[in-house]
Amino acid sequence: MKKFYLVCLTLLSFGLSADVTVEKMTEIESRVDSMSLSELQERRSYLMRTERQLMATQSSTQNPSTVKSSSSRLAEIRAELSAIQKALLAIAGLAAINSLTDDGYNDNVPPVITVNGSNPATVELGTTYTDAGATAMDEFHGTTPVTSSGSVDTNAVGSYTITYTATDKDGNTATATRTVNVVDTTAPVVTVTGDNPATTELGDTYTDAGATASDASGTVEVVTSGTVDTDTVGEYTLTYTATDPSGNAGTATRTVNVTDTTAPVFTSSATFVVDENVTAVGNVTATDLDTVTFTIGATTGPAVLGTTASQLVITSDGVLSFDIAPDYDSQVPDVQVFADPDAFGTVTEILPGTLSGYETGATMDFTATVTATDASGNTTTQDITVQVRDIGGADDDTGTGTGTGTGTGTGTATNTLTPDNTRPVFKSSSTFVVDENVTEIGTVIATIDDAPNTVTVSYTIGATTGPAINGNGSTSNLQIDASTGALSFDIAPDYDVQVPDVKLYGGKDTYDCNTVGIATQNCFPTVRTETLSGYETGATMDFTATVTATSSLGTNITTTQDITVQVRDVGGVDDDTGTGTGTGTGTGTGTGTATNTVGGDTSSPGT
Repeated sequence: MKKFYLVCLTLLSFGLSADVTVEKMTEIESRVDSMSLSELQERRSYLMRTERQLMATQSSTQNPSTVKSSSSRLAEIRAELSAIQKALLAIAGLAAINSLTDDGYNDNVPPVITVNGSNPATVELGTTYTDAGATAMDEFHGTTPVTSSGSVDTNAVGSYTITYTATDKDGNTATATRTVNVVDTTAPVVTVTGDNPATTELGDTYTDAGATASDASGTVEVVTSGTVDTDTVGEYTLTYTATDPSGNAGTATRTVNVTDTTAPVFTSSATFVVDENVTAVGNVTATDLDTVTFTIGATTGPAVLGTTASQLVITSDGVLSFDIAPDYDSQVPDVQVFADPDAFGTVTEILPGTLSGYETGATMDFTATVTATDASGNTTTQDITVQVRDIGGADDDTGTGTGTGTGTGTGTATNTLTPDNTRPVFKSSSTFVVDENVTEIGTVIATIDDAPNTVTVSYTIGATTGPAINGNGSTSNLQIDASTGALSFDIAPDYDVQVPDVKLYGGKDTYDCNTVGIATQNCFPTVRTETLSGYETGATMDFTATVTATSSLGTNITTTQDITVQVRDVGGVDDDTGTGTGTGTGTGTGTGTATNTVGGDTSSPGT
């Protein structure tokens, strides 16, 4: 045992001196060499007390600077104790050592535990922690086994303690601890769901697919920032952010491209109709979610005589016009004109001929292709036709024509209108058919074909002739709107108020008698009720009146038409609710409807 201890002293001296600088070891050895035996023993006792105090300090603190300074001091003390042991061995021999290591020596010095690695130690959340352990050295027994207790949960952020314990052969126990901090310094990983970049059409509704996030701490929420304006073409960015409980934030982004791939749609007509000698045509329009500009291609039109052909032009906003006002009369003639035969029967062609359109009303047509382009470059086309109408007939150019009316001159010829060509002509039917109990009938139409557009027609109506009305019923009269010709009744006619034209009699034994002379009577079958034959035949209730159409050129330029309005029955015999009267043995009262029946018993149920 004592030999073992001597070996341990040697090893301890080697190990401890390794932690002390050469200069310090030289100083210690010089001091020890100058001491007497008693001084060495006293110094040794002092150093061992100091060692125990420092070891107690180490076991009770986790302050890194305190642990470091006490460890440095312990190394010096142990180096000096080692030097004293060697000096004692040299002065007093093995007997001095024996007296120090005798089995009866009271060893109350616990082992010294050294924690390996970092203290405190740090480990990332979700990773694996492997403890570096600790070692222990006992002053009298050398290396001493160390046990550890405590655990580290790397799935939960926090501070954990590992305790190391060493007990020497004399039962002296020492402990040391390590603090292990589980920290989370890793940001969540955000994964964008769906397409990235994503594309959506201008004007559509964009629904974002969102994003998910994973983190060692568990489930974390993803917050989206940024907007997508689907009404404006462009590139937009959505940012997804996830923050874990430790404040680490992870982000990801999605690019959303709002594009326009839809071409404009024309909303205006492909055909415009204008009069000759004007440049303005109209507006071409197209719908699109973005700004639309218009262009036009080459114009195709009729051949003209010796003048510059008119071309269609358009502004970027769609205003369509001619660069030169088209002249209907400038077209190349398509009809040959011949003079009357001369005395010899010779027929001579009159040049340059004429245009069939003067008779047929055919228009002078111009065509061109209009292109609508939106801000994204999407295009659509429409073939536009402009139909130019003739105004004034053949050779209506001022200053060049020859008047064919009553006057002549070098200006525009003027035709004289007469009652024969300005008298209104009725175009509507003279008969109208309507149902009973309505006031509106229809429209009377009269026109003056040869008159200018400024000439108008007004209407008046004469007295109404209609069927006789039973009792105190109101008579319906026809009326007309003076400017529009709208024909109507002032009171809605009721088919059932006409004076009956059919009598219905009672049974064969029912008579009405009156006395004629002395004891003489004339007897007739009793008349039960009267009705209208129209219920069976479908005959209409007819109203007539004379309508006069007057030209605005003069009150004496008029035309008349006899109008008949035929009113049809609706609902059959006495279809008026709440107004019928039963003529049978019962009495119809209140709001009930009594119905007369032709033939048989006609008693009405009382109420």
